[in-house]
Order: sequence, then structure tokens, then C-alpha cells
Amino acid sequence: MSESGGRNLPIVVGIDGSAEAEAAARWAATYAEKVHATVRLVHAVPVGDWYGSAAFVDGGALERDLRALGRKHLVRAEGEIHHTAPAVSVETVGVDGTIASYVADVGAEMVVLGSRKSSAIRDLTLGSNTLRVITHAHCPVLLLRIDRDRADAGRPIVVGIDGSEQSDRALGIALEMADNMGAPVVAVNYWGFAAQAGIGMGAGYIDWQEVREHEKRWLRTHVEKMHEKYPAVKLTTVSAQSSPTRGLRAMSASAQMVVVGCRGRGALRGAVLGSVSQNLVHHADCSVLVVR
Repeated sequence: MSESGGRNLPIVVGIDGSAEAEAAARWAATYAEKVHATVRLVHAVPVGDWYGSAAFVDGGALERDLRALGRKHLVRAEGEIHHTAPAVSVETVGVDGTIASYVADVGAEMVVLGSRKSSAIRDLTLGSNTLRVITHAHCPVLLLRIDRDRADAGRPIVVGIDGSEQSDRALGIALEMADNMGAPVVAVNYWGFAAQAGIGMGAGYIDWQEVREHEKRWLRTHVEKMHEKYPAVKLTTVSAQSSPTRGLRAMSASAQMVVVGCRGRGALRGAVLGSVSQNLVHHADCSVLVVR
């Protein structure tokens, strides 16, 4: 993300006519007003072969209807933005294909998608739609949850830290967003030392108190330098022996947003953090920002 004080790239919001998408547009409007960014509303219409035989039977009427409906969705979402933040500049775009293919080809400050906590059935949609956007976008992707009211600035932005380049970028973005939103940040590191290969029965000879203190010192030291850039942000740290998935999902119950990197550090932690980001996309109680 670019520096505060004016964005050259737009905040892109996927619009599909749902209440979640309109909430995403309102959130983007509020944030864009703070950072002086443009909001670009994008509605995607499936490519021709998606319609199958219908294209031959109805002479393209279905596709025309979908395009007309998409324009209505964009107009309504644009109205939501003007009502929320009248000074924010808004662009509306209708594209052929998918949101994922669109964001793969354009620059953006952030992509914002309305989302709900997943269920077994909704996982199918998330797997084929939201995860593709995360995979294809060249910028952070925010999945905005509106199941519960988390607009309270007192709720923290929680960011997962593991020492990787991606998690450091996630911390920087979390601090920047918190600075703009007036929110506190909690930097968390969950370490499963006893579960790592090769320890086995030797775990009984480890000074776990020293391990805990070492992990806490490492986390505090690791986040200190980046925090210097945003001294107004209240930053606390949490270091615990737990799986990142379990720990961050528990933290999401009281957070307004969880920020994670797409991949982690090393053969073990890299695999774990990759699964963490995907798990949170489906099951976190709050909004999730995935940083590449």
C-alpha cells in the first residue's frame, strides 16, 4: 500500500448486488475518504461460454439482462458511496469474465469483497471465487464480514507474525490501516515448538519458561522497528504456544480485522501459515485482510 496523503491506485470493490457487496462499498468509501483514494466499483459478467446452449436459444437475452442488472447494481453501490462519503471519487466498471481475472490485470491499492463466515455449502463459492481473487490480486485483499458489528474503533486489528517477509508486510499494512482508522493493533505469534519434528521424548528436558521468554523477546524486538513509523498506534504483542490457526481464529472473535500474509517462513511455518490464511478466509468471525 502506498503512503498516506493520497493514493495513486484505486480501492477496488467487487459488486454483485448483495448486501455484503454494498457494505464493502461503504467501508471502502469511509477508508478512501481517510486516505484520499478513489473507489472503483467492478461488476463482472461471465464470459460467453458460461451461458452454454442458452446463448443459442435466447439470442443473447440472458447476457443482456445480466449486463443491465449489473449496471443497476453499480448505480446502487455508487449511491451508497456518495451517501457515505460524498467527497470520494467513484469509478464504475463492467467487465467480462471474473473479478479474479480483472484484478490480475490491473493495479489496485486494495481489493475489498463482501463476505460471510463460511459454511460447508458456502465453501464451494469461496473456493471458486474469493480464493481466486486472493490468488490473482497483486495487492492486499480484504474480505469484509458484516455478520456482526465490528466498526467499533476499540476493537483491535490483529496481525499474525512469523518473521517472514509476507508477515512483515502484513504488519506494516496493519499499522498503517490502524493509524488511519484510529484502531489499536495486536501483533501475535503462535509457536508450536513441541510439535516440531525431532524433539520427541526430549521435550521433557527443555526449559519451557526460557523458550516462552525467548519467543516473547523475539516478537517484541521484531515489531519495535516498524512500530516506530506509527508511534500513535497502540501496539501490544501476544506470544503463545498454540497452532496459528487455533490462535488467530480465537482472536478473531474480539477483533475488527485479522491481517495475515499469504505464505510463511520455512518448510514447516510456510505450510502452516498458508493453511492459516485459507482457514481464516472461511471461518474467521471478523474481516480478514490477506497480504501477498
